[in-house]
Parts: sequence; structure tokens; C-alpha cells
Amino acid sequence: MDLVYLPSTTELLNGTRLSFLKLTKPYTVDPMERAFALLGTRHHQRLEAVARKLNVLSEEKLKGEISGIFDLLEPDELSVVEAYLLTDYKTWGSFKVARALGLVESKVPDPSGAVYRKSGSWGKAGTPKMVSIWTPNPEGADLFNEEMQLNNYRILVEECGFPVPRIQLQVTVRDGGTFIATDRGVDRKIYTIPIRRVADEEVKSYFEAKRQALLKALEAKMMPPPCSDYERWEGRRCKGFCDVAKFCSERGEQ
Repeated sequence: MDLVYLPSTTELLNGTRLSFLKLTKPYTVDPMERAFALLGTRHHQRLEAVARKLNVLSEEKLKGEISGIFDLLEPDELSVVEAYLLTDYKTWGSFKVARALGLVESKVPDPSGAVYRKSGSWGKAGTPKMVSIWTPNPEGADLFNEEMQLNNYRILVEECGFPVPRIQLQVTVRDGGTFIATDRGVDRKIYTIPIRRVADEEVKSYFEAKRQALLKALEAKMMPPPCSDYERWEGRRCKGFCDVAKFCSERGEQ
């Protein structure tokens, strides 16, 4: 592996072992298992076509020690000075959307005034029927990867001379409108989610550590340590969502 290899932003967001194995092992992907990914790709292509018609920057590749491709950069209409809004498109299932929003469930009386007809674990007969409402809790939202990814894009964009005070996700809910989505509190088909600005040094330090770890593993041709619990989705990724799981072991053997 050539040591001038430039890893991508999304590559470094993965566990180092996962990225290492994808770069060094002959793995295959079943197209049937990537149907939703193809849907997301086509969605990106349509949005990119619209962006070109509007004459705004879209799907531009930025290069440095770490590369990145942002989805959309447009003038920020809320700013009184020259500034830009950075948007990233995502196509997610409702489970991930709910986690990204930090949705919290609470029970309130049914606005229709309905009451329970029978007693049970849900309540006594004649008492107000309770229904679920969901409210976003930003403090409980799981957006670490998106914050790191988009802030790294922001830094690369700003180094090119484009000030970016605002960053956001535009998320299309893959199963939007279904019972399972609404049962999770996800009642829209598209969400706009603001992304907080993370200090430049924090972002650069995170990606530099991941970059060095990957390059050292490639240079030494040695398996890196296992991915963290967060990178492994508490084990769910290893069981059914990792393309190179068969080359991996908990002991770190090659």
C-alpha cells in the first residue's frame, strides 16, 4: 500500500480495523443486501441535478491529508454578510432518525376526550385514554459521526475561502409514513436537522488520530485493534452489517 494514500472522511469515521480490512482483503458485496443503499445513491443524484440547475455547489470533492465530498453548499439566506449553508443528504430508516433526533416518549390524555372502555394495564375503565407524544431531546441525540463528518467538510470548505456558519442534515426517512415509523415518533418523511459547530482543533485531532492509526496499520500490514463498541453499534454491525466480518476476530488475528 502506497504511504501517500489519502483516506476519506467517511472512511475514518469507521473503525480502523474495518477500514483496514476493506483496503486489504478481497471482499464482495451482495447487491440484494444493498438495495436501500442504491435508493440513497439515486436520491443523491436527483438532488445533485437540482443543485446544478440552481447553480449552487454540489458533490464537490475537497482534498487535503483527508479527502471529503460535500453534498450541497449554497448562500446562507439567514446571514447579513457573505456566508454559506452546508447541507448533507441522508436516507435513513426511522430507527436511526429517532436516535438522531433524540426522541423522547411521554403519555398525555387523548385530545379527543376518549376514555378506556375496559380496565387493564393501560388504565381503569372510564379514565382518560392516554396517547404517546414524542418530543426531540437534543441532549440525547446520537449525532457524533454526523457532527464530525460535516465539521470536517466545513473546515475544508472554509480553508477554500467560504465561511460556513450553519450546517444541517436533510434526512429522507426510508420507511416514512409506515406504522413502524410513526410508532417511533417519526411522523414526517423528510427532516432537517441542524448540526452544531465543533471546535476546529477537536475535529482535526480526532481525524488525525484515526488517519495515523490507519496508515500505520497499512504500513506494518498488521491488523489494528477491534473497533470500539460505538463503531460496532454495540455488536449489531458485526452480526449483519459488516462486509468484512469474516476476516475479523476478537483476538486481532490476521
